Amino acid sequence: MPAFPYLFYNSFFRINIVTIAMMILTGLIVLIVLRLAQRNLDVRKPRGLQNLIEWAIDFTANMARDTMPSERMVQWILPLAFTMVIFLFVANWLGIIATISIRLDHPIPWLGLTASSLALAHGEVPLFDSPTANMSMTLGMAVMVWILSHAQGLRHPRQYFRHYRNPMAIIEEITNPLTHGMRLYGNIFAGEALIGVILTIPLLFGWVPISIPLLLIWLLYSGFVSTIQAYVFTILMTLYVGHKSYGDQTDHA
Repeated sequence: MPAFPYLFYNSFFRINIVTIAMMILTGLIVLIVLRLAQRNLDVRKPRGLQNLIEWAIDFTANMARDTMPSERMVQWILPLAFTMVIFLFVANWLGIIATISIRLDHPIPWLGLTASSLALAHGEVPLFDSPTANMSMTLGMAVMVWILSHAQGLRHPRQYFRHYRNPMAIIEEITNPLTHGMRLYGNIFAGEALIGVILTIPLLFGWVPISIPLLLIWLLYSGFVSTIQAYVFTILMTLYVGHKSYGDQTDHA
């Protein structure tokens, strides 16, 4: 397992520098893409990047309509859902496009790169990978969704607390954020880890590079999984919030 650099390594709230940097990079990429898409808007004949973004917005809106109780709630959740799905799509793909590491032979204790951690990682220090391959990041996003859904439910306290008369509902509320975040983390981390394993496969008979076709196949599969996981995380977000929208339990317009 690679050794990551941390800020405040000896404190309880240590910060993974690579994950934070990759989150910022993901946000910048999303902002640049959206800025380019709306640069030359053409209402009559959308094309190019504008057409792709409009399709993504329509796709997200239809996804929200399948999980939210009313059209008003669809319009309320749509900006967050669209931002979430596009952010996760970019974040999940970063580690597939490139994974950059350096080999460090000298420890840097104030960054958490101690001699023991470097020895376990064989000196490998990542500088570029998917931020969603970090469990703290995905669980943090899942907890954000959990807080949002309960805040929505508490707008109607009578229906909200009535739901918890069943003890299984309490257990479900504990497991939902765990499975929500761990599912995303597990899929992205496993995909990037196996890419590293494939790259270490030796040549067959000393000259046949069997790792190349395996790597191409796995990259295609990982790209598919990364895209699906962005969709799954977002639709579960709208589902959890929709289930807590007690005051909007009306049919779609």
